[in-house]
Amino acid sequence: MNICLVNGVFPPSVNGGAENYVLRVAQALQARGHELAILTTKSYDGTRSLSLEREMYEGVPTYRFFPLNLSHRGEGTGNSLPAKAAWHQLDTLNPHARRVFKGFISDFEPDVVHTNNLMGISAGIGKVIAKSDARYVHMLHDYGLLCPKTSLMRERTLPGDEVGVCHDSPFPCRMYAKGKKHVMGSPDHVVSPSQHVIDVHLDRGFFEDIPATRIQHGVTSVIDEPPEPSAEPAVLYAGKQQRSKGLETLFEAAEALPQVTVHLCGSGPMSEDCEEVAQELDNVRYHGYVTSDRLHELRVSSHAAVVPSLWMENSPLVIYESLASGLPVIGSDMGGIPELVEHGERGLLFEAGDATALAQCVRTLVDDIETQHALSRNARQWALEHTMEDHVDELIGCYRGT
Repeated sequence: MNICLVNGVFPPSVNGGAENYVLRVAQALQARGHELAILTTKSYDGTRSLSLEREMYEGVPTYRFFPLNLSHRGEGTGNSLPAKAAWHQLDTLNPHARRVFKGFISDFEPDVVHTNNLMGISAGIGKVIAKSDARYVHMLHDYGLLCPKTSLMRERTLPGDEVGVCHDSPFPCRMYAKGKKHVMGSPDHVVSPSQHVIDVHLDRGFFEDIPATRIQHGVTSVIDEPPEPSAEPAVLYAGKQQRSKGLETLFEAAEALPQVTVHLCGSGPMSEDCEEVAQELDNVRYHGYVTSDRLHELRVSSHAAVVPSLWMENSPLVIYESLASGLPVIGSDMGGIPELVEHGERGLLFEAGDATALAQCVRTLVDDIETQHALSRNARQWALEHTMEDHVDELIGCYRGT
């Protein structure tokens, strides 16, 4: 098949896991003999950047252009509320992006167009696909069709400077979602690695009478044997360092666990907070950004990975990577996390924001080595049964409508 994968941004510009997912799937499909093209965007670089430019990115033909807007998504969506509103309005409609995409479809003649995150390239290209002969498959990675922040999180509008899930969207956000729904047309099939994310969209009126399938991500490699944690009790957090990830809950739990080392890896708006906590608490180690080799070393020596998110995560790749390393996961009961962890199977779950419950889960795994070993074996076995090959098999089924 001729297959086009679309994403709003693409490396070297990265906003989340979707960018890496698109590349991995493209390479896997290409290895099976399909003709691949990635369509994405680039920063403004004169008038020539308004037209498609072809390059090879890690062996995959990649087409980039700048969709006319106030800025490229990788550079932010504006520094003020009016600027952000204008950026999102242009992004939703964007006749320039639709015109460029229509020309691309005419030239490439895809059998399948697999869209991913459309923010930054315009949901409006959906109607172009729907009117073409290509099969239109859309993957939900987050809540970008419902929320301009993509997370359905409220910050600075709740009492006590709290953060929380936005269950009742304000009027501007409802209009935002209505606009996205109108311009993106009707996909032939909707997929997501999380049933929770599919259900949230269905509950808000998206994709009625359209087949929707959960296809969990696949792992590319699995550790040969479940690791033996170090004698020193330790847990690992690896990911973006921001409030919605539940870091404040983890800090509070760490204070109650002086005998357990808490490793913090990653970067983000709360990096300075992480460094300060590491200076104040003897059991917290701040590593910042680490290489994949170093991250693997920390995983195989830890008793559990911790994913304490406050927002309704989709299907965090960090959980897949942990399970593939034979590392049980202690996760909050938010979004798609329970679908991956399953309490008592591959890890433990706790109520989001409850530091006491998180601390108790950690104690369970570091004190009961038999439970830790059982969960570790289950984690590795699950990863063996959820490979990238399995993922692509299911995806091709959706491409073919079977």
